[in-house]
Amino acid sequence: MKSREQIILSLNGGEGLKHFSFSQLRLSIGMWIVDYMCRSQEQRRADKKNYRLGFGSVCSNLIQEARGKYIYDGDKKRSALNNYDKAFEKEYSDYLLNPYDELDKEVRENITDKIHSTAKNIDAAVTNIFSNKDLTCERYVDMFPKDLWLGFTGRLDYEIPEHFAECKTKPPKAVRRKKGLGFNKQQLPKEPDPYNIDQVAFYRFASGKEPFLFYANEDDFIIFDNTHPALYDDHLEYCLNQLFNKAKTIQRLLEVSNGEPEIMAEFVEKPSLTDWKAKELSMEQIETINKLWR
Repeated sequence: MKSREQIILSLNGGEGLKHFSFSQLRLSIGMWIVDYMCRSQEQRRADKKNYRLGFGSVCSNLIQEARGKYIYDGDKKRSALNNYDKAFEKEYSDYLLNPYDELDKEVRENITDKIHSTAKNIDAAVTNIFSNKDLTCERYVDMFPKDLWLGFTGRLDYEIPEHFAECKTKPPKAVRRKKGLGFNKQQLPKEPDPYNIDQVAFYRFASGKEPFLFYANEDDFIIFDNTHPALYDDHLEYCLNQLFNKAKTIQRLLEVSNGEPEIMAEFVEKPSLTDWKAKELSMEQIETINKLWR
């Protein structure tokens, strides 16, 4: 039998897993086996992604650089650029890299007006929440739950000493029309998305700060705070415990399977290769799924 340390070192494509994160636990356990047991961080980052997945980061990063005082790059703190145009030049050039396909490339090249208008609404939401106070962005926060081998980590979008805010965007949907490429607006939610509440729950208790969750699209923004029942502390605590329970389930399966992905796959459902999510899987992911669930 492998020791706990040996199992941990075998994860992440053999590079060892350092922590749990919300992005990990948003996956089904089957996809966690594929992406966090069998594949490395370098392999995951090499996967081509649809334009929607990077849209929100570009928009929010622009405001972080333009409005923030400090930004964390990993564990290193630096001063923000405080220059929107320079930030856009960098963020947008990165966004154009590695499109999913030709349509995705065309979308990225024609979505700049949506990026600017969404960023403007993020800026308005940030002003509404924090006024003109000095902002720190992208700082890592951690928790080390009892009985778990690994801690949790995540990054705060915007924070001051008393509060933090998590930013979510609703990217426009690209459609092919007779006259060419077009975009349909995604409506802002009327209520917080439970999926996002789980993430806010972790940040609330990892930081000890009061939470805000806001959404922005190209037309407007909406803000939720702890006057909404979904952001009450008791509900956030429940959501956080659910995240911890999923991590404990994964840990128990690692113990039972001795850290062998082929054995662990026997205990969980095969990831679907036919639903809408499967359309964005890489060939490497599909090959790994087919190897584990023969």
